[in-house]
Amino acid sequence: MKVSHIIGSVLDTVFKIALLVVIVNYTYKYALEAYDFGYRVFAEEAVSTPETAKIISIYIPDGATAMEIGEALEEKGLIKDARLFFVQEFLSGHHGELREGTYELSSAMTPEEMIKILTAKPSEDGEASGEEGDTAAPEDGTGGESEAGEDGGTGETENSGEEGNGGGAQPEGETEGGQE
Repeated sequence: MKVSHIIGSVLDTVFKIALLVVIVNYTYKYALEAYDFGYRVFAEEAVSTPETAKIISIYIPDGATAMEIGEALEEKGLIKDARLFFVQEFLSGHHGELREGTYELSSAMTPEEMIKILTAKPSEDGEASGEEGDTAAPEDGTGGESEAGEDGGTGETENSGEEGNGGGAQPEGETEGGQE
């Protein structure tokens, strides 16, 4: 009777240790994934470098949700993760301000830069302009520069990559022909 009791105790202990190892393993794995996701919300890098960037035109329909826009951006290769874009938009100062239109975005832009462009209000001359010197489509078709200029801007730089407007945004239905 004592031998069976000892064997039962040993098996019970081995089972508890194995269960504890599995729980710790999964907790560690998912904690790392959660940390990585949380880190990327605030520090997500661009998909490509300015030298290898592609300028991609994307249409955002009226009433599109941040998740739908994120999925479209991920499908076009502009971002890595639509779920991450959704969280970034939710936590940004531009939550709920995504606008309908056709935008020229660069794969060298960070999701934060894309959100600023997708939420920029069109100025009186029809170009998208944000609060802090966001990039806008220049009328000459060259690379986009910060509207605030080199001496007092917000640190945003030219988005070249390919010939075109350099990642600026021009809402749909507004052409350069009617502007002065």
